[in-house]
Amino acid sequence: MSVRQILEYKVMRKNGLILFAVLGLGVICAAETWHLGNDQNWQKTSENGQSAFMLAASDAKQYVSTGNTGKAKKAYDQLKKNYPEIASEDFNAYVKAEILYSRHKYFEAANAYDKFLEDYPKSPFFNSALERQQQISTAYLNGQKRPVLKVFRVSAYEEGTDIANKIADRAGDAPAAKRALETLAQTNEKRGAYEEAYKAWSSIATRWPTGEMGQESLIGRARSLERAYKGPKFDGKVLESSRSYYSEYIKRYPDSAQQLGLEGKLPELDEKLSEKELLIANYYAKTGSYTAADIYYQRIINDWPACAATKTAEEKQPGIKKELEKQAQ
Repeated sequence: MSVRQILEYKVMRKNGLILFAVLGLGVICAAETWHLGNDQNWQKTSENGQSAFMLAASDAKQYVSTGNTGKAKKAYDQLKKNYPEIASEDFNAYVKAEILYSRHKYFEAANAYDKFLEDYPKSPFFNSALERQQQISTAYLNGQKRPVLKVFRVSAYEEGTDIANKIADRAGDAPAAKRALETLAQTNEKRGAYEEAYKAWSSIATRWPTGEMGQESLIGRARSLERAYKGPKFDGKVLESSRSYYSEYIKRYPDSAQQLGLEGKLPELDEKLSEKELLIANYYAKTGSYTAADIYYQRIINDWPACAATKTAEEKQPGIKKELEKQAQ
C-alpha cells in the first residue's frame, strides 16, 4: 500500500491558482500537514503522527509480502483503530485481498483484488492493488502453478495473461500498464509462446507507437515472429512479417540496429524465405505442375538473386521450360 496514496495531497500555488494533486487521504501544504477528519473536514496533523502512520502502513504491507498473516492482520486492525478515517468499505475490501495474499492463496487473492478494483476504481488503494496483481501475474507467467482441489497443481499461464491484460486495461497509459504488457510479452517469449508474445508486443505498439516502448515493441514483434517460424514446410507469412519489422527497425533505429548486430539479419531471413519458395517450386515440378513450378523458380530468381536457392532455381528452370514446350506441342 503506497504511503503517498494514503496520506498526501500536495498543494502548489502558481499565479494565484491552487493545484491539488490527489494522492490519498491527507494534504500537505507548505510546512503544514492535514488529514480528513471524521466530520469530513480537513484538520491539521502533526508530523510525528504522519510519520507514525507511514511506518505502520509500511509494516503492514511488509508483513503481507513476507507471508506473516498474523502480524499483517494486527497491523491493519491497528491502523483502523488509530486512524478511523481510513476504515471504509474500500479499505476493508483491500485488506481482505491482502490477507489472502499473505496466506499465499494467490488465485483467491487475485479474484479479491479484481473485485476491489472493479468496485472501488477511485480508492486511494487502487494502485496498491494493481501492484499486487502485477506480482501475481508475473509469478504465474514465470511458471508458478496454482492449486486445484487442494491436491493438484496446474499451470496458470492463462490466469497470468488474463490478469496482465486487465491491469493494462485499467491502468491505461500509466506505468503499471507498461509493466504488465511488457512482462506478458517477455515471459511468453521466454517459454516459447511466440505467437502470444507477438500479440502482447502488438498491444504495446498500439498504445505506445513511438518512444522507448515503440522501439522495444518493434524489435519484439520482429523477434517473436522470427522464432515462431517452424521451417520451410510451414507457413512463411510469419517470417515475411518478421523481415518487415526488422527492416523497419533498421531504418528507424540504425544505431541500435548496429549495436544489436542486425546487419546480417535481412540476408539471413531472405535465405529462409527463398528456401521455402524453392521447396514449393520443387513440389510442383515433382507433381508435374510445370506452369506453377516455372512461376516459383522465376520468383526466386527475381526476388532473391543473392541467395543459394537462386542457383538451384536457375539450374532447374530450363528443364521446366522444356516440359512446358512439350505440353504446348
